[in-house]
Amino acid sequence: MLNNIKGLTAKEVALSREKYGDNSLVKERTKGFFRKFLENLSDPIIKVLLFAVFIEIVFTLGHCNWWETGGIIAAVIIATSVSTVSEAGSEKAFLKMQQDSSAVTVSVVRSGECIKIPIVDVVVGDIVYVSAGEAVAADGEIIYGRMSVNQSALNGEGRDALKYPAARSKKDDFSSEKNVFRGSVVTEGEGFIRVTRVGKDTYYGMVAKDVQSETRESPLKLRLSHLASQISKIGYFMAFLVGITYLFFSFVADNGYDIEKITVAIKNIPFTVKTLTHALTLMITVIVVAVPEGLPMMITVVLSANMKKMLRDKIMVKKLVGIETAGSLNVLFTDKTGTLTTGKTTVSEIITCDSTYKNMASLRKNGAVHRLLNIISLEGGAKFSSGGNSTDKAMMDFFASERAENVKITEKKAFSSETKFSSVTLSDKTKIMMGAPEIIAFSCINSINKTGEMISFERDTIEKKCREHSSRGERLVAIVSESSGIRSFVALVVLKDKIRVGVKDAIEELHSAGVRVVMITGDSRETAVAIAKECGIMPTSCDNGVLTHDEMEKLSDDELKSMISGLYVVARALPRDKSRLVKLSQELELVVGMTGDGINDAPSLKLADVGFAMGSGTDIAKSAGDIVILDDSLTAITKTVLYGRTIFKSIRKFISFQLMMNLTACGVSLIGQFIGIENPITIIQMLWINIIMDTLGGLAFAGEAPMKYYMLEKPKKRGEQILSREMLSQILLTGTYTLLLCVLFLHIPFFKSLFRSSAGDIYFLTGFYALFVFSGIFNCFNTRSERLSFFSGIGKNKPFLIILSFVSFIQILMIYFGGEMFRCIPLTFREILNVILLSATVMPFDMIRRIIKKGLSH
Repeated sequence: MLNNIKGLTAKEVALSREKYGDNSLVKERTKGFFRKFLENLSDPIIKVLLFAVFIEIVFTLGHCNWWETGGIIAAVIIATSVSTVSEAGSEKAFLKMQQDSSAVTVSVVRSGECIKIPIVDVVVGDIVYVSAGEAVAADGEIIYGRMSVNQSALNGEGRDALKYPAARSKKDDFSSEKNVFRGSVVTEGEGFIRVTRVGKDTYYGMVAKDVQSETRESPLKLRLSHLASQISKIGYFMAFLVGITYLFFSFVADNGYDIEKITVAIKNIPFTVKTLTHALTLMITVIVVAVPEGLPMMITVVLSANMKKMLRDKIMVKKLVGIETAGSLNVLFTDKTGTLTTGKTTVSEIITCDSTYKNMASLRKNGAVHRLLNIISLEGGAKFSSGGNSTDKAMMDFFASERAENVKITEKKAFSSETKFSSVTLSDKTKIMMGAPEIIAFSCINSINKTGEMISFERDTIEKKCREHSSRGERLVAIVSESSGIRSFVALVVLKDKIRVGVKDAIEELHSAGVRVVMITGDSRETAVAIAKECGIMPTSCDNGVLTHDEMEKLSDDELKSMISGLYVVARALPRDKSRLVKLSQELELVVGMTGDGINDAPSLKLADVGFAMGSGTDIAKSAGDIVILDDSLTAITKTVLYGRTIFKSIRKFISFQLMMNLTACGVSLIGQFIGIENPITIIQMLWINIIMDTLGGLAFAGEAPMKYYMLEKPKKRGEQILSREMLSQILLTGTYTLLLCVLFLHIPFFKSLFRSSAGDIYFLTGFYALFVFSGIFNCFNTRSERLSFFSGIGKNKPFLIILSFVSFIQILMIYFGGEMFRCIPLTFREILNVILLSATVMPFDMIRRIIKKGLSH
């Protein structure tokens, strides 16, 4: 047969490539930096900023304040660039991972010679040679050889499939004896495959294409869109109010409410144009102040900074918003193998008719059993129905320290799905078999005891042992010897895929954080429940909350939705079950996480709000995921949730601070006219205040450290808005107090008397400017900590202290050297001290608010 395999000629290869294409996958077109930059400009807050710039340039009729406009444009460009660079860097690292895997070569027969070619050069009709340990390069059919293939990456089925050149294939699917598929791995044997489909036409390629289109918006983006809409409406309303108030005072109040004088003023075209222009300028100023131009930069900086920290924790973030989304998880659907368990099967114990052995030292004392097990483990190389090659490796690892027995093997039979066992036959005609207990053990007549003697086989005892261990999530393989047609029970080998270190603690932490963990596995109901209880996913006293694929199929979507809140385990699951669970959970307004490593997991990873792809998984799974867990651990996912919550809290803290100061700035602009001060803060001063409130304030909050108590809070619902009741309480109460402090400072003569008056109001107005800035600095402390103490955990955010110290220093310099540009004049030490002490009163006020709130909550 082998002599007849000639393969394609060079001409046939060219014709096949022209007709069917090569074996490269259709990859999502990499977006250039400029395109990514433009896409990031679609951020909802940035849209509001750009609209504000447009209004300022177009409607101020040549009186545009270019400092202010330039500041906003710079904020937009910097924030968008940082975001684009961060995502591009992450994508570059991910592409490198993909390139490493695409550099694989395969063996093909062409023109009668076996040669090595890159995997992408394989074409339809090629004859590809594969052996144990190699991945199948393309879809095809076996024409020579016999091999066991692991297709778990494609169909989630952990058991190996036997492939051979069947005369007629019943199906063109994974159960077919002769068909093999790209992405599966040969675990034993070798053979030649005739390629029938390549590239995008393979099952692997079709899934890869399906997961490349983006179909969802992150919860953070939806929340920011809503916030941007709210801020815009408030800003426009306040701007309208300020403009109308200014016009009222200019035309009505200043003319003593006299109709004739008002009419004359309106008919005075130069005066009217000047007044309308100034009113429009005031309105634009209020809109600009109300819009949080530092928010996009702050979000970008905090996401980028945490992305670097997370990489040190073996977490690769592909999409920045994926971090924050992880913090909002309500439910996490997770695989078992490799994530909850080590993915490596080990021998847990060996059970004979009268003893149990947990290590090799104790087993050696039973010479007869040790000899038979040693022969079948080291000489057999068999496969078992209960575990495939992983079982082989476990047995060989257990006996690795033992010397091979000096025996002659006359016959070996590999495991087959028909017989459910494998065997070796010795020269004395003794046959040693290994396989499923129900197939080979229960028909035994005798048992070998610890002294090597034959005693009567007690079937009930062995069946009971099988049930006990199966209920604990363990798998069993029976060892039986056969001589002269009489079978003797040797041992039960208990195999276990151990729970990963830290999994139980990680699940407990996720439960404390209000995240429901649901295990999805192909295991049986009993095994799945046992593992779920051992991990802590499922309470030990609970027997509900378990569904199998067959049971799910019988449920309508509404019926399944009603069960999700109490679901712990999905057993005998198929890939489509994952996507269905994700979709229905999202319809319940839950934020959904999904782990996966196989090609079959890609659709559900893409559909989930945050897809956690395992680092050891397939390229397609990693392409579909938002976050790659490089060490495959659930502990890393728990850290991702904590980072996500930290980021969301940082965003909320910054927004609270900014809206509090916006309320004060807009209020002062409006009320100042009623108390006779038209411009309590100049446009240039407002620019500096914006820099404090936006850029520097954002950087200060971006350094907040993850706090363990964040994981004791309930997750945010999908529809929950950024502005919480606590935030609104602080913004309205402490913001109103800050506004009241500023208004009273401007209006009450006592405060004016604290400053020199030799040069008019300039000392007093310099003091007011300083009051506004320092009250903002102290309000940073108010919004940074959620606890009663303003300084709780402040040592973990050193940039916060450095930035606020820098702002204070610059403000002092501005007072002394700002001059006419900033409408400042040097103040005495006493005058500055008075201003700082007055500004600091916002802290005890907010402390009182917190104490009252805490008292009311109890």
